[in-house]
Amino acid sequence: MMKFKSVNFQQQVFNEYALPQKYPGQTEWIIGRCDTCDLILDSPVVSSVHGRIHFTEGEYYFVDLGSRNGSFVNGKDVQPNQRELLQLGDLLQLAETYLHIEELEPVDLSVPSIMPSHLQGSTWTAEEITVRCCRIIQETSDVRTFYFVAEPAVRFDHYLPGQFTNLAVEIDGQQVIRPYSISSSPTCPGSLALTIKRVPSSTPDVPPGLVSNWLHDSLIVGDRQKLLGGPLGSFTFLPDAPSRLLLISAGSGITPMMSMARWAYDSFADIDIVFLHSACTPEDIPFYDELLLIDKHMPNFQLEITVTRQRPGVSWAGHKGRISPAMLQLAAPDLHERSVFVCGTDGFMQEICSTLEKLNFPMDNYHQESFGGFRAFEEAPDSAEDDVWAEESAQQEHVPIQQDQGQTQIVTSNSSSLNENQPDSASVVTFTKSQKEIAGDRDRSILELAEEARVSIPKACRMGACGTCKVKVAQGSVEYKAAPTNLTSADKEAGYTLACIAAPVGRVAVEA
Repeated sequence: MMKFKSVNFQQQVFNEYALPQKYPGQTEWIIGRCDTCDLILDSPVVSSVHGRIHFTEGEYYFVDLGSRNGSFVNGKDVQPNQRELLQLGDLLQLAETYLHIEELEPVDLSVPSIMPSHLQGSTWTAEEITVRCCRIIQETSDVRTFYFVAEPAVRFDHYLPGQFTNLAVEIDGQQVIRPYSISSSPTCPGSLALTIKRVPSSTPDVPPGLVSNWLHDSLIVGDRQKLLGGPLGSFTFLPDAPSRLLLISAGSGITPMMSMARWAYDSFADIDIVFLHSACTPEDIPFYDELLLIDKHMPNFQLEITVTRQRPGVSWAGHKGRISPAMLQLAAPDLHERSVFVCGTDGFMQEICSTLEKLNFPMDNYHQESFGGFRAFEEAPDSAEDDVWAEESAQQEHVPIQQDQGQTQIVTSNSSSLNENQPDSASVVTFTKSQKEIAGDRDRSILELAEEARVSIPKACRMGACGTCKVKVAQGSVEYKAAPTNLTSADKEAGYTLACIAAPVGRVAVEA
């Protein structure tokens, strides 16, 4: 802050002036006759832009900017564009106007953060956090994107594009957990976006999607929900991004692919990307406008879309029909030199995998979403055609668990009848924390037995994908109905298993 008393002897005019900071961190002020100057001197002999006062290294300086009638400090002529130190009590003369420095205070150089409050928090971790819905976008007639910010503030900047998270909502007084792929990118850490498709009942015996439909019907901007476990999953091309990518998706399987595309676009990544998406109709393409924009502005991005059906009166100039070997080779002539990432229904991914194998694609470069794709474990196939892809094969993996001595003695026993036709499959599971014991067999998972015994184990996907039901096996062995992709090597060494896909072998003790 600098204050002056001024006098113009020719005009007999006396004034007081101040040079406050008009904006945080301001260190420069222009003096002159022009009305855009910081200090305006109404004198015809003062130049329109006469001089500049500058604060640097804790001192104020005056600089004459080539004025017509010159400048003086304490009677000393100031040469144009030369700095002259100013101190309290100095007399600054600009043409016929004298400015006496009455006050001189250091400039506050601190600049307040302009970051929004929701970007000033800690980084998103595996802890449970509360999020508030801040925006809802209708992508297609049955697909919506829900944007969330954390309360208290959290920066969503440490997940990998392609990962998913567990969303916990309360429906009819009960907490229900579902994993959903993240469609936003960590390059935009202010919010987290989940793109979710409404799930109608495909057949009378298949119920509609519970959480997906509830979100469409009930969630509004301002509502608060919870995220559990942080970012999860290994479906991502980072950290060691390949130089050439082929992203293949169908229906809502576009969600993790969109996260990858947004990351590459925002990061100016040196990755050549072919983005191949299959939709039912042109109206069923989420993010279509944004993808066209990325395709236009990103020279190393190529958008290819095919539709399997077309409504009358709606024109479409792109590919038509299901993804075929010819379509793959047309979209990516250098197919064998690319890393391929696939997301869609289980049947769709099996079809793409089989097609690539027939083309002698190096399958070491093939990656697919491990939990059956984008369906969040409740979505129905995107069309009747996709029903033929719904068949799944399960592989069993026998995993011994090291015994942990000194377990809690069981005092309560709940038992169920064993499978009489398969006596060799009989087993007993002891839940050490709940002090309950139940007889089972290899046809039922530890999670199913826990539910029968009224033992609480957190759960979401029930397919071994989300990791929510991870529990420690203190004693005994389990076998898997599917590969436990969400268990790290450290988890396995410590004796952890996924209760939803692990069946007990013999006597097993579980910490639950």
